[in-house]
Amino acid sequence: MNKTLALFYVNKSNKNNLKNVNSLPKDLNSVLIGIILGDGGIYRTSLKGNARFEMSFGQKYKDFAENLGVLFKDFMSNPIKAVEIKVKDKIYQNYRLKTVSLPLFNQYHDMFYKYNSDLHKYVKIVPENILEFLDPIALSYLIMTDGNFDKSRNRVRIYTNSYKKEEVQILANAIITKFGIYVGVLHDRKDQWILTIGAKQLDLLRKIVSQHFHFTMLYRIGIN
Repeated sequence: MNKTLALFYVNKSNKNNLKNVNSLPKDLNSVLIGIILGDGGIYRTSLKGNARFEMSFGQKYKDFAENLGVLFKDFMSNPIKAVEIKVKDKIYQNYRLKTVSLPLFNQYHDMFYKYNSDLHKYVKIVPENILEFLDPIALSYLIMTDGNFDKSRNRVRIYTNSYKKEEVQILANAIITKFGIYVGVLHDRKDQWILTIGAKQLDLLRKIVSQHFHFTMLYRIGIN
């Protein structure tokens, strides 16, 4: 287990009353920031209801899913759940992490979601002030959940397709400013944009994030 993935515990006096917990430990907060920027989501059933953190993992990512389950276990009523998904004639096993709904997750929903009146729903955004929340842990979890290593071009791609171009640029600028890593904004398809970190930047990127990676996910920065 990497150094950052040490266990985090809620203060025992609050463990049985999580509604009194108003913040996550610093490193766990960074983990969540990175995951939400990536494939994780914060869900709220109503404006007055509390929010929860959810994420699904493909069958190849059982170890990573279970590791995150350990980190967030104090905020979960059930452990990581295996779910069978049927696609045509094949059955796949996915894994699902779901926390309980708590006031402390509301701040993340407010930060990362904006109501779209045309779609009549909340959509995930890149906060304009994301620079304030980026650190090596957050960048690591963004890449672990939304990154890919392109062997043919010796580069890392981060699939930010769901965000608007201007939001992707905000994230790129934040990474450049915070870490001195040049990040390109590349048109992927239709009106979708991704981030790319080229070969000349890989050594610096790996130096910053590799110690925070789960060992099963190192391939996403080209380390086998």
